[in-house]
Amino acid sequence: MDGAKFSEVMQRMIPPHELEQLCAEFAPRARGGRKLGATELVQSLIFHQLCPGGTLARHGTQLHGVAMSDAAYARRRARLPVQMFEALMDAALSPLADPQLHPQCFFAGYRVVGIDGSQSSVSNTAAILEALPKAASRRFKAAFAKLRLLTLVELGTHAPLAARAAPVGESEQALAEKLWASVPEGSLVVADRLFGAPLTLHRAQSAWGERDIAFLVRIRENLKAQIIERLPDGSALIEVPVREDGKLLGRARWREIRARGRSIDGKAFELRLWTSLLDEKRFSAEALARRYAERWEHELYYRELKLDVRNRPLLAGHTVETALQELCAIVLATALIARLRVEAASAAKVPPTRVSFYKLMLEVEPLWNTERLLGDSLTRAQREQMLAKFYENVRRWALLPERRARSCPRVVRQPVTKWPRKTTQRSHTGEVRLAITRI
Repeated sequence: MDGAKFSEVMQRMIPPHELEQLCAEFAPRARGGRKLGATELVQSLIFHQLCPGGTLARHGTQLHGVAMSDAAYARRRARLPVQMFEALMDAALSPLADPQLHPQCFFAGYRVVGIDGSQSSVSNTAAILEALPKAASRRFKAAFAKLRLLTLVELGTHAPLAARAAPVGESEQALAEKLWASVPEGSLVVADRLFGAPLTLHRAQSAWGERDIAFLVRIRENLKAQIIERLPDGSALIEVPVREDGKLLGRARWREIRARGRSIDGKAFELRLWTSLLDEKRFSAEALARRYAERWEHELYYRELKLDVRNRPLLAGHTVETALQELCAIVLATALIARLRVEAASAAKVPPTRVSFYKLMLEVEPLWNTERLLGDSLTRAQREQMLAKFYENVRRWALLPERRARSCPRVVRQPVTKWPRKTTQRSHTGEVRLAITRI
């Protein structure tokens, strides 16, 4: 880690001149003198997501040393367009894994990334209730309206590569069309069944063009495909019609893999996968089927985003626009911690996922506070000593043991009190058994 200050890590994520250019392009021009510019306002909002308690005004004062009320922050934020935060994410988010230092983040030369969505609840303010409808359940409306977040994540480091937030009425497939072009060259995109539709995959490949990008997606059982050739490893080359609004756009040639397995808790499962990696000698069916399990890292990223960074049941924004800003700021905050995580993992010579996201945040906070209070009076030797102590604490407290192959049963919470409640929690360790089903 080259610097211990939040601003220094932020500068490594996006250079100051690029941030200033984005703010000059999107933020409204000031009519008079302002205590904080748009760049400082954005930095304060990201820094606020990483602080465990307190208001945006307090954390902005800690970061920049300029006192400004929460009301002033709210007025300034209301004038910042969401498009500015989207452009900021496009400029700041980038891959972190290195093929030499982090080989576990790659598969046969491809960087493994995932695409998936999640929802966040927003407050029941008048402005939000007027703009966002609540979802209806069997008996009642939902307690809160929702916003949707779709992210493209480097699965081996949990670093976000691109993201878009929108009201929940906009589907994940529609948001995905805004992210396909952001997939880095040489990536293997892993996705669940929601993206396993011929039209969705066709649009993704159209956005990638001639770039070397592949996909591995789980597919529903009711999708039909024509078998062109059965391959020696049990997979098959298939042709799939691509239709939009009933009109045939063409036929796509992909590869289908089917597998049956038994999880470590004894339950049987089946996988049906489509991939654009057609060479069965270089990319065997079993290796791809096992690699699909890595998609779960995306769920762990959302756990870090919701529980470790945000750690609140509701977004704090009182309007749809400020709530969307907050989601974008949270994504940028996770990217900042992911950068520190990779640097700490490289220093400890372990995979990035071995460094606890939450414990790393706890270690970073006193480091930044020390820099804030004593930064000008610290000598270079003292800074190096403080940084060495930080790495020592990370190795001592923030390193996780190697993951076990583990399974816990899924249990549905029952709202009716007369129904039996879950009383035992069985845990299993071992190895998942998987066998390719010949097509």
